[in-house]
Amino acid sequence: MSALKISAYSPEDRPQLISLLQEAFPEDPPWNAPELLIDAKYEHSPQGLLVGFTEDGTLAAAVLAGYDGHRGWINTLCVLKDHRGKGYGHAMMDAALAQLKKEGAVKINLQIRGDNTALQDYYAQYGFMTEDRISMGIKI
Repeated sequence: MSALKISAYSPEDRPQLISLLQEAFPEDPPWNAPELLIDAKYEHSPQGLLVGFTEDGTLAAAVLAGYDGHRGWINTLCVLKDHRGKGYGHAMMDAALAQLKKEGAVKINLQIRGDNTALQDYYAQYGFMTEDRISMGIKI
């Protein structure tokens, strides 16, 4: 496993983070456009926007984590396709969980699209379990 330097997002990271999010989520709806996602997260709670750089300066991984005063949320975790399998996702998850614990979260939630069964197995290795919940949303 090669080293990954994890740090808080900085506006200079924007172009690389946009590219990463576009690669990871190419069919996201317009309200999840990388530019909107980055700006909203950075303005609201920048401590939950973490980026991971390889030794050559490539932004290869990112996570968006949030805290609502009780629960933590992993909203987005992604790794460039060419850098998967190197432990970067695990490193980003560890950093996000540590940040959320530091903020006071007593439980961490995440959502996975129903058709993405591979991610269910991936997150199970951290101890995440499928809960009997219905997730509902509304775009306002």
